Amino acid sequence: MSRRSGRRGAWRATGRILAAAVLAWGLATAPSAALADGPDDVIVTIPETDANGGPTTPPGSDGRITNAQLRWGLNAESGGGAFAGGCNFLSAGRAGDSGSARVWSASDGLYRAADGAVRIEKPTADGGWTAASWETKCLDPAGATVTTASTSMTTGNQVVIDGGTGSRTGGGLEIRWSGSFTVVFYGGMTYWSVTDPVLSLDASGAGRLTGTASGYGTSMDDMTKWEPIAETTVVLADITGAAGERGFSAAPAYLGVATVGAGQVERTPRNAAVWGSFPQSFVDFHRLTGQQGYWLTTNGVRDAAKPASPLTVSYDAASPVAVPPPAAGGAGATGGATPSNPIRLPSSAAEVASDVPSFIAANAPLTVMPQPLGLVPDAAAAISPLVLPLLASGSALGLAAIAVLSMMQRLPWQRAP
Repeated sequence: MSRRSGRRGAWRATGRILAAAVLAWGLATAPSAALADGPDDVIVTIPETDANGGPTTPPGSDGRITNAQLRWGLNAESGGGAFAGGCNFLSAGRAGDSGSARVWSASDGLYRAADGAVRIEKPTADGGWTAASWETKCLDPAGATVTTASTSMTTGNQVVIDGGTGSRTGGGLEIRWSGSFTVVFYGGMTYWSVTDPVLSLDASGAGRLTGTASGYGTSMDDMTKWEPIAETTVVLADITGAAGERGFSAAPAYLGVATVGAGQVERTPRNAAVWGSFPQSFVDFHRLTGQQGYWLTTNGVRDAAKPASPLTVSYDAASPVAVPPPAAGGAGATGGATPSNPIRLPSSAAEVASDVPSFIAANAPLTVMPQPLGLVPDAAAAISPLVLPLLASGSALGLAAIAVLSMMQRLPWQRAP
């Protein structure tokens, strides 16, 4: 081989190495690359970027979600008339300390229509939405003041939170929102807050909305007693069948849901159409706020206003999905006709309950919420520290005996007439 031929071979080898290095560098640094059908052609696709240089992944496709919107009114009762204090309503932000169980006033500064990414909206008579205010918080879309006379009368107020971030993949999605809102009953006599809700769904669209709950507890016997409730994570809504490219609206589980030890009454033909409950951890939390009776069936006159309202999530707040009209109580809350409403037992309860009537009877409390003010009495006040351990031991033995008798069908209310 001549010296010139050797040089040509070396240059060809060097060129091939350089070409391979350039191709490898291009594939490694390009955000998205795809091979064409041809064996020698390579097409490198660089995605568009937004004003800040970030990728503009279309919301709803597999990828990042950067500005999701959450919209929910919880239930019709959260915008209904109250037996004291005027009405129940939603407020943006985490409400401060009112100092006691009392009706709020405008000068308190506790109510907010907007707080950061959170706002409260109300439906209008023409089917639109408008910002809520202190003056309009108790008015229905026609401008009438809501009352307890009808469960179909509600303000329809909803909390709206923008700025949710997360991701959507073939395996499901997770979205987190930053912000708080407050659920106010009896004009402020009892209220609680939700902070930083999180939505998690699997590939089938099933999952839950959780959040950090907090609030204040008081006593029916002494309403000047006012104590903060420690923050705790609760399930706000169980969801199934959530689907849509831009988002979805789904009715959280309530109808047919059974809960333990929260005052839920037995299912009967009279209450079957609206019988149910919010999630177990949700009603457990409200043992402290005194609101348990407003989130499950109690055979009260407001039962039809308690089922969960549709929850709407848009993957891009700038292009929200259509929002269903607010669900009122009565037939509107259940779609008119009596629905198929099968009982859904908690997994732990299903293991020990031989049938639904005995399950309900064994877990029914001695008194049923709601009381006139819906507040929990402080039964442990002024009890000697020496008595409490004895009471706890006696209660444990009593509950164990009741559980055994329940499984043996020997309790008085379980015997055949």
